[in-house]
Amino acid sequence: MIEILNGTVEHGDARGREIGFHTANLPINDREHLDGVWAGYAVVDGIRRAATISIGRRPTYYPDHACRLAEVHVLDFLGDLYGKSMRVELVTFIRGQQRFRNTPELVARIIDDVQVTRELTDIGEQFIRLPWIGLVAA
Repeated sequence: MIEILNGTVEHGDARGREIGFHTANLPINDREHLDGVWAGYAVVDGIRRAATISIGRRPTYYPDHACRLAEVHVLDFLGDLYGKSMRVELVTFIRGQQRFRNTPELVARIIDDVQVTRELTDIGEQFIRLPWIGLVAA
């Protein structure tokens, strides 16, 4: 069964952009949705795109009592989503939240999560731009 989140994209601390994975941030005020990383879709302005979604408190960077948030990485999209209404479809649970020792470990795992999302959503291999490397196969 697909779980649905709806919200308005808010500004975050821009860490996703800094590490090469732009995210649309949606506040979560309920406990309905399981914390962790999901493969699914984001719908904005009537357009449905594959997305890797992280729900939780961002344990690598924040203490356990940090605000709960959905960070939606819309695959192969670099447009401005701030202030837009977004529907997020949580289709497949990939893994639970993890605390990584450092940013490179987190980035390596995000690359894996995005690849799993590509396989589950059937969009195939694409390229991503990492700020310190350039274009690499996702």
